[in-house]
Amino acid sequence: MAMFINPARRADRTLALAGILRAAQEVQDAARRGIHDNSMLGSCVQSILSLDGRDSAAVLGGLPSLRRALQGLCPLLQRGPGSAEEAEQMRYALSLAKLGKALIHNHAATERVRRGIDEARRQIEHFGDAIHPSVLGGLANTYAEGIGILSPRIIVSGESRFLTQEEDTVRIRALLLAGVRAAVLWRQAGGSVFTTFWERSALCLESRDLLAHLSS
Repeated sequence: MAMFINPARRADRTLALAGILRAAQEVQDAARRGIHDNSMLGSCVQSILSLDGRDSAAVLGGLPSLRRALQGLCPLLQRGPGSAEEAEQMRYALSLAKLGKALIHNHAATERVRRGIDEARRQIEHFGDAIHPSVLGGLANTYAEGIGILSPRIIVSGESRFLTQEEDTVRIRALLLAGVRAAVLWRQAGGSVFTTFWERSALCLESRDLLAHLSS
């Protein structure tokens, strides 16, 4: 059955999976520890705004921004979650993957997201800052109105002091939107639960090759 998997875009699928996992890791950091990496957030916003999927690394904000996710991807593919923290990341990632599929098949939701992205581009041009509060607020609304109507709904777990402040929830929703964007990219590259299961060893090798490229 593995013969039906197209190996030509395996690197794209690996990068997109890393993009999904990156969003899960960043959401967890924000919700559990109150950690916000503005550089990573900027890369995630860039990925939301990039509609041209021909260069997956560029779409996702550059290969360096995926380093941590690529490091975490192989262990998850090989042995599954090894800790409660990894299990939570996996839960977020699986939900994001399902939402990506749901978005592709829902025209109304896709149009809402597209309009939100267009507005975010205009705001960035006006403010000159991809992570300006108004930009992030708009993207958070786009997630709520375009993705929040789909299933499954992601319930973010964490410390209440990090989940009750509007600034924090806005950032988390923007990160989740970036995760859905990566999930759409993954689907466009031929990704599915089926392909991931059958080529998990090859995806692991691909992630190691990408990390080696980063270190060279």
